[in-house]
Amino acid sequence: MESSKKYKIWIACTLACTLLAMAVPAAAIVYTDPFFHYHAPLGRFAYPINNQRYQNDGITRHFSYDSIITGTSMTENFKKSEADEIFGADFIKVPFSGGSYKEIDSNVRRAFDAGKKVRYVIRCLDYSRLADDKDTYREDMDFPFYLYNNNPFDDVSYLFNKTVLLQQTKAVWDYTAAGNKTTDFDAYSNWNAYYTFGAQTVFGTYTLPEAAQSSRVLTDEERERILGNIRQNVTSLADEHPETVFYYFFPPYSICYWHSQYVSGQTDWCIDVEQTAIEEILKHPNIKLFSFTDHFGLIGNLNNYKDTAHYGEWVNSWMLEWMHEGKHQLTKDNYQDYLDTIRSYYQSYDYESLEEQRQLSGAGA
Repeated sequence: MESSKKYKIWIACTLACTLLAMAVPAAAIVYTDPFFHYHAPLGRFAYPINNQRYQNDGITRHFSYDSIITGTSMTENFKKSEADEIFGADFIKVPFSGGSYKEIDSNVRRAFDAGKKVRYVIRCLDYSRLADDKDTYREDMDFPFYLYNNNPFDDVSYLFNKTVLLQQTKAVWDYTAAGNKTTDFDAYSNWNAYYTFGAQTVFGTYTLPEAAQSSRVLTDEERERILGNIRQNVTSLADEHPETVFYYFFPPYSICYWHSQYVSGQTDWCIDVEQTAIEEILKHPNIKLFSFTDHFGLIGNLNNYKDTAHYGEWVNSWMLEWMHEGKHQLTKDNYQDYLDTIRSYYQSYDYESLEEQRQLSGAGA
C-alpha cells in the first residue's frame, strides 16, 4: 500500500514537472509572440519583422492600420511613409514573395475577418501568375497554415516549437537588448539596397528560350482557369466590401521580359491573358485597375531594373503617385486602346538591337 502511494506521488510529480517544463517555454512564446499570432508587438520589446509567411497573418490581424499594401516581390519596395502621405491613410505592408493570387487574397480576407475597417488595398497582379489554378499556393515552400486559421489545437506547432523558442523568440530578446527598434514598414522586405541595377546586371540574369516555331494561343480551358482565379482571388472580396477601394495594378516588367515572351511566341498569349483578366475586373466599381506596361520609357530603361522583372524602389514611389492621380488607369472606355498599343509595341519592338546589347555585355556568350 505504501509503495503504491509513493508510486502515485511519483507519477503526479513527474506529470507536474513535465507540464511545467512545457508550459514555461510556451508561455514565453505567447508573451513575446514573435509571429504576432496572439497580439500586436509589446512596447517593452523591439521586434525584427523579417519573415513574411510567418508574420504577415499576425500583422494583418493585430496591428493598427486602415489600409494595406500587399502582393508579391513587386510590392516589397513600397514605403509606408510615402503611401500614408500620398493617400492620407495608415498603411501596413504585407508582401508575399512569389505569392499566388490565392495566398494574397486569403491574407487580405483575414483583415476583414478580424474586424478591420479597411479604406484602401494596394495590390499587384503579376502576369506570371494570372493563369494559375485558383487554389494554388507557392509550390517551393511549406506554408504555415496553422498560423492562418482559427483552430487553437494546431497552435501546438507554434507553442511547442524549439525553433520558435530558441531562434525567433530569442531573436526578439536579443534585438531588444541590442537597442534596436521594431522594423518599420518602409524597411520591411525592402531589398533595394542589396542589389545593383542597370543593363549589365539585367543581361546577366537570364537566358533567352529557344525560338518558338509557332505562337501560343489562349485556349478555352486556360481562359476559364484565369476567370476562376480572378473571380475567387481578386474580385469577390471587392464585392463583399464595397466600402473599400481596391487599387490593383499590373507591374511593369522590363523590356527583357517581353523579349523572352517574343522569342517563345507568347506575346499575344500574354496580352490575351491580361485582356481576360481586365474585362472581368472592370465589372467591379470599387476596383481601380492600373497597368504600367504601356510606360515604354520606364520599361525600356534597364537602369530601373535588377533583373527582367524587378524594379528599384523609385519605381514603387512613382506608381503610388500615378495611382493616386489616376494615371495609367484602365477603364471600360480605354482598355481596348491600351491592349492594341502594347500588342503593337511588343510585337514590333527592335529586339535584335536589344540582343546585340546583350551579346556585347557578355551575357549572351
